[in-house]
Amino acid sequence: MLVTGTIASLSHLTDKVEISAEGRQLAAADIVNHSAKYFGTVQINESLNRLLTGKPTEVTETVYGIIQSNFINDSYMDDRDERAANIELGLAQAGYIADNYMTEDEAAEFKQTMEQIAAIAKTGVKDGATGQIRYITPADKPIGAPEDYVKTSDLMRRYEPDTYSWLQDAIVNGKDWGSILLDFAKKVPSHSDWIKNYIEEDNNLKKNMQQSVSSNRFQTASTWGLEEFAQNIKTLIAGSGVKNIGAFMNNTESFIQRLKTVNS
Repeated sequence: MLVTGTIASLSHLTDKVEISAEGRQLAAADIVNHSAKYFGTVQINESLNRLLTGKPTEVTETVYGIIQSNFINDSYMDDRDERAANIELGLAQAGYIADNYMTEDEAAEFKQTMEQIAAIAKTGVKDGATGQIRYITPADKPIGAPEDYVKTSDLMRRYEPDTYSWLQDAIVNGKDWGSILLDFAKKVPSHSDWIKNYIEEDNNLKKNMQQSVSSNRFQTASTWGLEEFAQNIKTLIAGSGVKNIGAFMNNTESFIQRLKTVNS
């Protein structure tokens, strides 16, 4: 219960908070928000969790900040070049992380994992009716599964979409979805071409997605030090032809602020 009134022992004069000149000059980029964790696929999630274990909290926050701000981000969906530039900037930032906070083997895997996320981000398309962003994700499989592993539900979705719709409806409404999945699974052995074609299509998808992130207008930025990297990136942004230069500069400032405490 809240009670209004005064306390005799207190003066109740208006309190004042003095803010220093330095405080007044605090840039918006100095206020760093915590980033949501990205899952993606089982492989992506496992790779990031393993590579970031033991790394400074600021580094982990920065990585997920890149994913949230530069990759899986609804901004620029109506301007393909601006969106591409934003993703490329994130990859350049990921390169700095790899070169400065990881071993050589870790760096190679980290760059590959971040490129996979960037490639998924590039497939983003806005649904004109709902406004939702839809992304294409390569086939997922459990860690340690054989190369030719394909989820039964994925085969169903590809080759019997109506059955897949019934399966989803049964799951949502608490019906007997197990029998639907089992009946379909019994068909798979007699359709060896399903698995072969599915894997071939998925490999082609991965190849095309990888090619989509093969070029980067910010890739020449030096990663020798944070300030040098920042200056190089800002110069490249200024000459990149992007329309919203201010947003790209702010993104870079945010990246710098997240890592400054690690380097200090």
